[in-house]
Amino acid sequence: MIIVTFSDPEEQIVEKIKAVLVEDQEIECISIIDGKEMTFGDLEIRTKQRQVFLKGKEVELTTREFDVLYTLAYYHDQVLTTRQIYKAITGEDVMSDYHGIESSVYSIRKKLGRNIIQNIRGYGYQFKKEK
Repeated sequence: MIIVTFSDPEEQIVEKIKAVLVEDQEIECISIIDGKEMTFGDLEIRTKQRQVFLKGKEVELTTREFDVLYTLAYYHDQVLTTRQIYKAITGEDVMSDYHGIESSVYSIRKKLGRNIIQNIRGYGYQFKKEK
């Protein structure tokens, strides 16, 4: 255990340290084949069939779009960085191109609605489940 104290002006340093520690949290590679079915309001994700339904109508997603949506829905109570999403999908730690994840999020929003995935400015994305 380490105890560190900062004065008020240095409080931002603590927030940055917290953000780094949270980002480094371990995200396992998700096995979609064995994954669970999920329903959030009008959205249904049929994992084993790799199908997504919105209000009972099937929505066609690419393989990457499905993987990103499933990952965010699986971790719906967490904010994930693009790196964490990539690692969960591929199992690889190093990611050379963030654009693929961002592009998938854009496409998912176009197909399922803008509010399905929330952008957490300066950090990442979170699936927004309906109540």
